[in-house]
Amino acid sequence: MHVCKKHFSTFFIAGVIAIGAVVWQSQALKQVPPSTPVVLVSVDIERVFGALEERAFEQSKLQALVESMQNDLELRRQNIDNFEQEFELYQPGSDKWDELIQEQQLAVLEFQAQVEFTRRRAAREESNGMRRVYEHIREASATLAKQHGWDYVFVNDAIVALPEGDNVDMDVQISSRRMLFASPVLDITNTLIEHMNASFDEMAVR
Repeated sequence: MHVCKKHFSTFFIAGVIAIGAVVWQSQALKQVPPSTPVVLVSVDIERVFGALEERAFEQSKLQALVESMQNDLELRRQNIDNFEQEFELYQPGSDKWDELIQEQQLAVLEFQAQVEFTRRRAAREESNGMRRVYEHIREASATLAKQHGWDYVFVNDAIVALPEGDNVDMDVQISSRRMLFASPVLDITNTLIEHMNASFDEMAVR
């Protein structure tokens, strides 16, 4: 009798463990989302940047700023050149001559500082402009993805040829690539460009 109870206890415990495992597995499966096909599309990011009206607008703003700063530099350069004419009016070594020398040197230093400021500001404005356009590309991609049911929008770097030459670090070039192939059927570059240009035109009208 004692042996029967022992066997019964063993079978009972084993049964509880088995049932518990089935229940745990069922709960775990409920937590895993159902497997559905994932929709991936790709974009030629260089062509997008090159075709966007917003990008052209940013470049025109930058060009206007650069031209304005270049005009200022030209005026400063002319001012420096004018010192040569003033030097002819005074005796070398005179107090006025020395004063003009100091003024010219100061003007040259200011000109050089302005040249560096112009270069840095132009680079900063170009970088900020590209950042703004890129952020809008991401926002537009998310909007289109929701509308069309796309799960991922990838930048297609497979279309960019590897650089030629003996000094190319091919390990770096290859490791920086993320896509080996992208079907042209799933390329949404034109769709993205049309959507963003239409949105930009609408904002311009407002």
